[in-house]
Amino acid sequence: MPRLIDKLDAAVGLVPEFLDHGIDYLVQKPGPAALVGEDGTYNAGWYEGFDGALNVSDSMAWEMAFQRWFHLSFDAGRYFVVCNIADFTRAGNVALLVVDKQTGKFERASDSPIRTKNRITIDEHVRVFEDRKSHSFIRMTSERGLVEFSIHVGELHFSGAARQVIGPPFVQVSRFQRGRGCLQWFGCLAIEHGVLTMPDQVVQLPRGSMGCYDRTVGHQRGIQAWNWLAAAGSAVDESGTDTHIGVQVAVDRAQARPRVDVQKSVVWVDGAVVKVPAVSFAYSIDESKNHESSEWRIVSEDPDAECAMSLSFEPGFHRRETRFLWLVNADFHQYYGVLNGWVRIHGRTLQLQPMFGVTEESLLEL
Repeated sequence: MPRLIDKLDAAVGLVPEFLDHGIDYLVQKPGPAALVGEDGTYNAGWYEGFDGALNVSDSMAWEMAFQRWFHLSFDAGRYFVVCNIADFTRAGNVALLVVDKQTGKFERASDSPIRTKNRITIDEHVRVFEDRKSHSFIRMTSERGLVEFSIHVGELHFSGAARQVIGPPFVQVSRFQRGRGCLQWFGCLAIEHGVLTMPDQVVQLPRGSMGCYDRTVGHQRGIQAWNWLAAAGSAVDESGTDTHIGVQVAVDRAQARPRVDVQKSVVWVDGAVVKVPAVSFAYSIDESKNHESSEWRIVSEDPDAECAMSLSFEPGFHRRETRFLWLVNADFHQYYGVLNGWVRIHGRTLQLQPMFGVTEESLLEL
């Protein structure tokens, strides 16, 4: 229903192609007392943290637009592992994907229960995601940012724990239209222990393997379209000093209604989280070759700014997942490959050591 309302509103001009609330997402502020203000809209901004009330029921947005998900990705030796648990109110999703970086072989499994078959539950603090059907869970403890996970889908199983590293989480509340908005936590992780079980083998993942997470709660737009990048590894500065680094960038694509420039381009380095303003994606797609992609460029509009990035992503492997139902229309493209380039943080330039990561070109209509 939200996608139908948003399409109708866009057709008659009630929802603009681009929406600007005049919110400065580049200035970090102390966290708000509550997620939703007295006027029923989300208290938007980039925050040092969020310990306020998760009063989502006070939003003026429709309940059917409410969504929550927890997404993890790890570059773990020979394998790149991606998993998530998501609840979209009318449907859920538990998914696990493994890419063999040497051979390009995929192992993947996904379950998307609808309505009464959806047995995904999330606690009131949005830290514990559980699927009672598969006995899968992802949970974050308040103690030192530990993330524990146990995902079971089909013949694939992934269990272990990872700790938050490099810097504090990126915390932002974004505001959309009709009282909608979302609270997101992005961060970097290092595996403390992990076991991956596939049909033909059991793999102990290397301790210290780097990864990223995205934990989100809120009332989303009915028509979502985005590009996204996530990777973590190491970089070298001008003095030759090696340091851990993490990068996550997410921007609206043209199909999103409305598009909102919430400036979600983030770098973690030296124990801090830093925003890089005005970052864009550029690449081309060959539809005749199953949506194969050229090299991606993720660059700042002003490459000479004090905080900027110039990154290139070379896709090695590609996965597509689609859902076309009366409740959900989805077209997800994930590309797995090697990220190179540089970032400049307050005048200090860091050259990325080649690291494996993931990008997305996706459309979700709910």
